[in-house]
Amino acid sequence: MFNSPSAHHFDLGPRRVYPCWMREEKQKQMLKLFGEFRGELDLRKQIDIECKRNTDNIDLFETMIREAYPDTTLVVSGHHIMFVREGQSLPYEIASADTLIFDHYIAQKIWKDRYREVLAQLAVEPIETRDAVLRSLFFAR
Repeated sequence: MFNSPSAHHFDLGPRRVYPCWMREEKQKQMLKLFGEFRGELDLRKQIDIECKRNTDNIDLFETMIREAYPDTTLVVSGHHIMFVREGQSLPYEIASADTLIFDHYIAQKIWKDRYREVLAQLAVEPIETRDAVLRSLFFAR
């Protein structure tokens, strides 16, 4: 992993190997921290917000998916965005609106050579206004 050449290769230095008991302790600490963090979130509210965002914009998201995957036969949304492609028995699932928006394959199909510029513009846009900006950019092409 560390020796593979790539454009994004970083020298992370030597890997640390922890004794088994230290790994277990670190895992316990991490899970405790994650549990405390998750406990502070109102997950039902987060799910409702994501569901509303997806369903409010399904026309836009469906158009984007169908443009990237012309063989799409069905697009539905709820907490996730799902679509079925012709000849496929299982649906594809996109976890969130932002996962769809920032998917590089889809972005390249939609924005062509401008995809990096458009994604950068959307990335700095606050979540509250991102979908409106996306809609404006998409239909102004």
